[in-house]
Amino acid sequence: MSASADMGEPQAALLPAIRQELVILPAPRGPSGEPRWFLHDPVRHAFHFIGEQAVKLLSVWRAAPVETVLKAAQKEADFEVSEDSLKSLTEFLYENKLTVDPPGGDTEKLAVQENAKRTPFHELLVHKYLFFRIPMFNPQTFLRRNARLAEVFFKRATWMTIAVIGVIGLLFTARQWESFVKTFLHFFTLEGFVFYALTLAVIKVLHEFGHAFAAHRYGARVPVIGLAFLVMFPILYTDTTDAWRIKERKARLYIDAAGVMVELAIASISIFLWSFLPDGPARSIAFFAATTSWVMSLFVNLNPFMRFDGYYLMSDFFRVQNMQKRGFEYGRWLMRETLFKLSAPQPFPLKGKAKIGFAAYAYGTWVYRFFLFIGIAILVHHLFPKAIGIVLFTIEILFFIVAPIWRELKVWKGQAMTILSTARGRTTLCLAAALLAAFLLPWQTTARAPALLTPGLSVEVFPPAPARIDALLVKNGQIVERGETLARLSAPHLDHDLALATRRLALIDAQLNRMAASLEERRFGATLIEERAREVAQIASIEKLQNELVLRAPHDGRVTDLPSELHPARYVTATQRLMRVVGTKPSKLTVYPPEHLADRVAQGADIEFISEDPLLPKINAQVSTIAPTALQHVEDRVLTQLGGGALAVYEDKRGELIADTQLFRMEAELAPDNTYNIGQHRGVAHIKVASQSPASAVWRSVMGVLIRETDF
Repeated sequence: MSASADMGEPQAALLPAIRQELVILPAPRGPSGEPRWFLHDPVRHAFHFIGEQAVKLLSVWRAAPVETVLKAAQKEADFEVSEDSLKSLTEFLYENKLTVDPPGGDTEKLAVQENAKRTPFHELLVHKYLFFRIPMFNPQTFLRRNARLAEVFFKRATWMTIAVIGVIGLLFTARQWESFVKTFLHFFTLEGFVFYALTLAVIKVLHEFGHAFAAHRYGARVPVIGLAFLVMFPILYTDTTDAWRIKERKARLYIDAAGVMVELAIASISIFLWSFLPDGPARSIAFFAATTSWVMSLFVNLNPFMRFDGYYLMSDFFRVQNMQKRGFEYGRWLMRETLFKLSAPQPFPLKGKAKIGFAAYAYGTWVYRFFLFIGIAILVHHLFPKAIGIVLFTIEILFFIVAPIWRELKVWKGQAMTILSTARGRTTLCLAAALLAAFLLPWQTTARAPALLTPGLSVEVFPPAPARIDALLVKNGQIVERGETLARLSAPHLDHDLALATRRLALIDAQLNRMAASLEERRFGATLIEERAREVAQIASIEKLQNELVLRAPHDGRVTDLPSELHPARYVTATQRLMRVVGTKPSKLTVYPPEHLADRVAQGADIEFISEDPLLPKINAQVSTIAPTALQHVEDRVLTQLGGGALAVYEDKRGELIADTQLFRMEAELAPDNTYNIGQHRGVAHIKVASQSPASAVWRSVMGVLIRETDF
C-alpha cells in the first residue's frame, strides 16, 4: 500500500487515531486472485481497496507509539511488518481523511491537506459549467415497496418472452418496411418533436430505474437519483456506488447493464406494437422507442471511454477497479519508459495481455478525449453569445488539452537529469529538437494548388443536327489546315424533309401556273406566293444543314479529344462533342491558390504543372497575372467537385459556383520549350513561393480564425 503524496516521516511517536465509523467489508478478489477488502467511509460513501497486510495492521491499530503497534503486529506468527509499511498505511489513511488527527499530531498539516485538496475557484467554475449534478430524491422507499413487482424482470422466462416478441415484431415490420421507414417523417413536425422529447424522457427514467432496481435486488443501497448537466444538456443519473460491496461479479455486471437491457426490452415490445397500432402519435412513439432510442443508448452508454455504463461493465468484466485512473498511470509510465528508458518500476504489477489492454485503453481514451474536448469547445462556442463563446472555447482548450500536456512536460522537466543520463533519453531529445527545428525553420518554399491547362485557341466541333457518321477523316494529334474536311455526316431525316419540301414547292408552282386560266384560283394568288416563299426558305435551310454535315476545320491547328468510341455508321446527337481543334498559339495555365498564399507569390514565380493524365509530361510555366482581389465565383467548373475536380464549391440560386474557401486567380505563361498546344488538362500546380515555416503557417491560420470570429 502506498500513498500518492509523500507526507514525510512522522514527527511524533504516537500514531493518529482512526475514525470509529469506518467499516471493513469483504471485496472481490484482485486481478491475480489475491484477497482484498473494502475500507468503507460511510460519511463520504467511499470505498477504498486494502490488502491482507493492511487489514492485519488495522486490527492492531491504536493511538499508541509506533514501537508498540509494531510489537503487537509482530506477535502474529504469519505476519511480517516493517516500519515503512506502517508509514505507508499511515500516509494512505491521512491522505483519504480517514484519521482523526494528522500523523505526529501536527495540526498545521490539516491546513496543508485542506489547501492541497481545495480546487481553485477558476478551475471549479470551468468544471461546474461543463458538468454538475443536482440530487433529486432518495429512491430507497420506492424501491423497497415495488421490489416484488420488479422481481419478474429478473427471471429468465421474462427475457425469453421479450426476445420472442422482438423477433416476431421484426418479421411483421419486414413485411411493411416502406411504411415503417416513412414513420420517421412524423418527427419533422412540431407535434412529432414533442412526442419525441416525452418518449425520450420516459425511456431514460426507466433506464435509471433499471439500474436502481437491479442494485436494490442484489443488496446495494441507492442513495439518490438525480439530474446531471453535461455542457448544459440534462441527463439522469443513479448513484450505485454501494454496488462495490457486492462480491459476485455477475451481480455487478447485471447492475451495470440493467439500464441498456431495459431500453432493449422497450424496443422489442415497441417494434411488435408498431405493426398493430393505427397511424398517429402512438405509432410514432412506438417507432422512436424501437429505433432511435436504443441505438443512441448503445452508442453513448456502452462507450468505455466515458464513465457511463460501458466503462463500469468493462471494469467489472475484467475485475479492474479504478480502471481509468490506473490505466492513465500505466499509460504515462509506459510513455516515459518508451521515450526515455528511465527504468522506473511499474505503478502496479501487470503481466502479458493485461499490459496491452491497459495501454490500449489509456491511449484510446486520450485520443477520444482530445476530439471530445475539441467538440465540446466548438459546441460551447456556438451555444453562447459570440463574445462569451470565444472565452469559453479558449478556456476549454487550455484546461482540457493544453493543461494536461503542460503538466506532463513539467514532470519531464523535473526528471531532466535522469533523462539526460540515459541513451534513449538523449536520442529522444535529439529527435524532439530536430522536429522542433523543422517546425520553426522556414523551409517550405513550394505550395500546391488546383490548375487547369487550356489551349490558347480552341474550338469544339459538334454536329449541326442529329446525324450518322459516314466517315472520320482525322485522328487525335493530327495537324489540320483551315477548311480541311474532318468528317462527313448524313441525316436521313433531313433528306426526307428536303424531299417533302421540294414536292410541296412543285405543287405550289403548278397552282401558280394555272392562275391565268382560272379566275377562282387567281383569288388565292397572294396566299400561294407566301407559301412558296416559306417552302423556298425551308429548302435553303435544309440544304445549309446538309452542307454543314461535312465538318471542316475552323482554323489551323491540331485535333484533340476525339473519342475512341466514334466510328462510321454511329449516330450522334447535336449536343455530343465530336472533337476539339486547338490552335498553334501556346496554351495558358490558370491556377487557383488559397488566399493566404497571395502575399507569398511573386510575379514571374516558377510553376511546375503536373497533369492528371499520366502520359502528359511535366510542364514549366511562370506567373504572368495575379488577381488583385479574392475570387468571387469559380468559372472553370471542371476544377470543382461538381466537375470531378478538387475545389469545394456550392451553387447559388443563380447557378454560379461559389468557393467554400477564399481563393484568388492566377495565370501563367508556359516556358519557351512548352509552346505547343496540347488541349485542356486538369492537374496540380507546384508554385515557387516565399519561404515559410510550418509554425508560421499554423500561426497565420489561427490568427485568421481569431480575426474572423472576433469580427462583431
